[in-house]
Amino acid sequence: MNVLIVDDQTQVVNGLFFGIDWAKIGVKDVLKAYNAFEAREMLRSRPIDIMLCDIEMPAETGLDLYQWSRDQEIDIECIFLTAHADFAYAKTAMQLGGFDYILQPARYETIEHTIQNAIRKIKQKNETKKFYAYGKMFHQSKEILLDNIVKDWIFRRNKDSARFVNDLNQIQISLSKNDQMYLVTLDVFHLKASMHSWRGGMLKFSIGNIVTELFARYGQRVLVAQIDDERFLFFVYASGGQIIDQEGVLRQLNKLIEVYHAYYGCDIACYTGDAITVMETQGRAALLLDMMQNNVSFASKVFHLKDRTEDQAVSYPIPNMRMWSKLLEQGDTEVVRDQACDVLDHLAMDGKIDAGFLKRFYQQFMQILYTTAETMDISLERIFRDEHSLEKGLSSYANVDDMKELIAYTTEFFKRFPGSKEEMRNQIDVIIQYIRDHIDQDIRRTDIAKEVYLNPNYLSRLFKSETGMPLKEFIVMEKMKLAQAMLKSTKLPISIIAMKVGYANFSHFSQVYKKTWNVTPAEDRG
Repeated sequence: MNVLIVDDQTQVVNGLFFGIDWAKIGVKDVLKAYNAFEAREMLRSRPIDIMLCDIEMPAETGLDLYQWSRDQEIDIECIFLTAHADFAYAKTAMQLGGFDYILQPARYETIEHTIQNAIRKIKQKNETKKFYAYGKMFHQSKEILLDNIVKDWIFRRNKDSARFVNDLNQIQISLSKNDQMYLVTLDVFHLKASMHSWRGGMLKFSIGNIVTELFARYGQRVLVAQIDDERFLFFVYASGGQIIDQEGVLRQLNKLIEVYHAYYGCDIACYTGDAITVMETQGRAALLLDMMQNNVSFASKVFHLKDRTEDQAVSYPIPNMRMWSKLLEQGDTEVVRDQACDVLDHLAMDGKIDAGFLKRFYQQFMQILYTTAETMDISLERIFRDEHSLEKGLSSYANVDDMKELIAYTTEFFKRFPGSKEEMRNQIDVIIQYIRDHIDQDIRRTDIAKEVYLNPNYLSRLFKSETGMPLKEFIVMEKMKLAQAMLKSTKLPISIIAMKVGYANFSHFSQVYKKTWNVTPAEDRG
């Protein structure tokens, strides 16, 4: 422990410094400050446990100094000293959270006793913090262990039910192999941007609290495990009591969906079945996770296994998309977007979309894009030209929302292509700038096409259409213009000039130059 004495009177500071038996009361270091400024410097520079502080000091009072330490979140116990029996001082000192208030002159034994009481309080506070930290760490470790134990069991990495139950007992969760329970899987979607950071544990905490409260009303316990960022699994069981009936489970799950949407503004889907024992949960989990995987339209409701068995054999046909290709070619891209999204919305509303249907829809839609792009001489690299758009193109079959985003993105692309006169002119400007930036190289049409994400044949047609000159002739003319300018404005050897415009063969350069300007490079230099 250490103590800081703060008083503007040197004799008071020295009296306390030498008059108190610091070692006897457990104080190792005693520091001295003669005004609030010096005290602040010490409080900033090192940890202080107890401040023994005069109230009446010039420039800044001890009360002001302690208020500053509170504002800075400096954790100290403050014992105020004053020679004036002023109730207002005492009241303010206690309101600020001061440990004690001593009226001077006071016996050294009285001050020692007060400091010892402050030391006991600090030690108790430190013990509380330590146990709180241990408890928090244990709770976090327990949650991590629980998630791993449940996932190992559900995903069949552990196939021994006795070991599963024993592992739960080790983290103080009482469950037996023959206990009846309801298994529920749950996923959260349409998560708000402000809640993205919740995936690390807050999401589980909030869901666990609500679920536990809802089922506690029926005398049921809940064990929640996190499968991944937004997917969860939980057991509802009675632990020696009477298990809730199925209608009660469905009723509480529907309340969970309502409450979570009302409080947090995002949606939940729950998947469950009849009551089972622990030994049956692995097979049941596989069926529930399959139901979850098939909820590609993000329907926010409670799904029951009995509903799955009625519809699982139904396979819905994919709509004919051939007309969409023609519409894309003609520039009627908004029609394609609206029709494709309407198909998905109507089928989702009727519950006719599952993961298999959406994958087949995605495959056919992508085939339409490839066919249309090939017809229009558009490089596929141009459609998905960055990492984000490529990821969108490769994984949009996971759910209806992602598929609709892909439809909107690609139809918007075709809307802009081949684009307006202004856009085509911009493309020509990019091509010309590329040629000028690489004038010292052997420029090939394929190099330019790769740079601007165009099919080489289309590139040539577009360039001639917009400039009236074949691309190859334009490249040669740009090189010869620069060569002529350097011949007339510099004294560089002709061979060096040839290299600076991309010709390694001097003879070839001379031939092209004469063909362009009707004179040899040497004649033109004069």
